[in-house]
Amino acid sequence: MQAIVIEQTGNSDVLQYKTLSQPVLATGQVLVKVAAAPVNFIDTIIRQGNMPPGMMPQLPFISGVEGSGIVVDSNGSDLKVGTKVAYLGPIGAAMYAQYTAIDADKLIVLDDAADLHQAASIPVTYFTAYHMLHNVARVQSEKYALIYASTGGVGTALIQLAKLAGLKVIALDRQDEKNQQALKLGADFALNSTKDWVSEVKNITNGKGVDYIFNPVAGDSIVQDLEVLATLGHIVIFGFLAGVGETNLQAEAIKHFGKAPTISYSEIYATYFNDFPLVKSSLNKVFDLLAQGKLNPVYSTMPLSQAQAAHDKLESGQVLGKLLLTPEQ
Repeated sequence: MQAIVIEQTGNSDVLQYKTLSQPVLATGQVLVKVAAAPVNFIDTIIRQGNMPPGMMPQLPFISGVEGSGIVVDSNGSDLKVGTKVAYLGPIGAAMYAQYTAIDADKLIVLDDAADLHQAASIPVTYFTAYHMLHNVARVQSEKYALIYASTGGVGTALIQLAKLAGLKVIALDRQDEKNQQALKLGADFALNSTKDWVSEVKNITNGKGVDYIFNPVAGDSIVQDLEVLATLGHIVIFGFLAGVGETNLQAEAIKHFGKAPTISYSEIYATYFNDFPLVKSSLNKVFDLLAQGKLNPVYSTMPLSQAQAAHDKLESGQVLGKLLLTPEQ
């Protein structure tokens, strides 16, 4: 089979398109022929060798933590050959390949009519969004949500799921073009984060502020978040694209103590490894929404052999929604 292999860390040119043997199945695993494997920022961090201590996988390594495909060897499981499936897996799921071995009980079974490219774009981003909305923040309809990086993978999922939950959505992005895309996706308002968006949020909410903030940027953005947060509001931080920042979080939160703010951190693998039934039930709900036509995943595709160019595209901010790698069939 063909696969993308990392034998040393570095820039995108360390991604090698190589011929390997098909994986050998362990008890409980099935063989899946991969239809599409999304490119995620975690893949670029692993490729660079910038994982936190103890989390860097051993090399050689095949990237990819999610995707879709078809079961081609059921290996004695209850799954039938030919079943369409989607998958959210841990580091080491090895989805950048024509075939991968997956624990049967971790797969999401899809309808026969499912579009496998659509399905591949769902697991990480839509689970992350659904989990933050319904399991972490437990949102209530008719309230305001502020969504950072609104045209990225999680951002586009958050807009759609937030609107289905009855929220009023304020999208935040760095480019006017992306703001227009956010409005097309269903956002009620779209603001340019390079301008005075704090004042605009206060105007939109008549001075009350937003009830929920979903922030993958972190850095020192917590200062603005607390400024625009409504009383009893909830900030969910799910990434650190701008690093840790210099802000003393405790001191900053105390300035807004009268609002009784909640600040949560959402990391999907904490839930994955400690409460997988919640992950699977949430994913099943999301895929039900997809089957009902209530979700419209935003994605583009590139051949698996072009993984280097795909990583470059993601890291340069040129990806709208999800970018899927598609193995040769």
